[in-house]
Amino acid sequence: MHEFPLAFLVVDPGSPEERVLPIHDRLFIGRECPGVERDRKLLVDDDSVSRNHLEIRLDVDQDSAYVVDTSTNGSRVNGTRIERAVPVPVRPGDRIRVGPQELEFRSDRFLGGSGLDQKMTVRNVSLTHMAMVVGDIIQYSTISEYTSTEVLMESLERLYGKLHQLLTRHKGTLSNYVGDAFFATWELDQDPSGVEDAMAFTLAADQLVNELSPSLKLRDPEGAPIRMGWAVAKGPVAVSSMTGMLVSVLGDATNLVFRISGLAGRDGRSDVLVTEAVRDATQHRFHFDNPQDVTVKGRKASERIYAAGAAVGRV
Repeated sequence: MHEFPLAFLVVDPGSPEERVLPIHDRLFIGRECPGVERDRKLLVDDDSVSRNHLEIRLDVDQDSAYVVDTSTNGSRVNGTRIERAVPVPVRPGDRIRVGPQELEFRSDRFLGGSGLDQKMTVRNVSLTHMAMVVGDIIQYSTISEYTSTEVLMESLERLYGKLHQLLTRHKGTLSNYVGDAFFATWELDQDPSGVEDAMAFTLAADQLVNELSPSLKLRDPEGAPIRMGWAVAKGPVAVSSMTGMLVSVLGDATNLVFRISGLAGRDGRSDVLVTEAVRDATQHRFHFDNPQDVTVKGRKASERIYAAGAAVGRV
């Protein structure tokens, strides 16, 4: 994080309510932005705005700034709707609309791009193999309806902060916070053992949540500590990146791991579920049982999943 702001975001530009927010490196905009530090987010209280709606990123080396839309209803730059999950360059003076909220990007630098110049919207897309982990808070939608934003943010910042520290120790990369989901990746082309690191992280993360959640103010509808369902998958993916910063991980395996995380911890299933490919690659180190064939949304074929238990050997 840079000591002095490199850019600013103006809220309600030109109006009596105009206010200016500093952007040091990244700024997240949305209805909640769970897990994001307070000085890196702008909350917009409107039902048309997604929990994580838009992100502004500063690339100092390339002297460029980008916006990345991650919303359901879309965002606009200078009146033009931008494509979801595609980094679009913005320059000083560009107007950004998030739901009803008008914003203006200001800086005395970052002149390298324009949000309407499609030639500048260049992505580096590569094919690789990854292990992916998704942690999903069970009953989050219901919880968020009756929980105050302050309690929600305070609890998630603490929880996701601890998970991020744990992830670093297990050599994983935080791809993003996707709503209430914690999405992490390990590249396997250069280090196939990354899938074992992913498994070790997931089991440790499940234990961490169970130990930490009783001390959080965030509670489920029955007043019990929150729980998370975890899924681990591996397979070929397309990685879209800019200047080494991960933007999106696309592919069937990505869709699958998100879908399975929505099954974990529900209907009597284990809190940690893995695909058959993960089980085959790591069964020498971890214990798996209760195989089950499930059909997930978006796929015609069934998928065999396994409940993950304790490590067989030393982790």
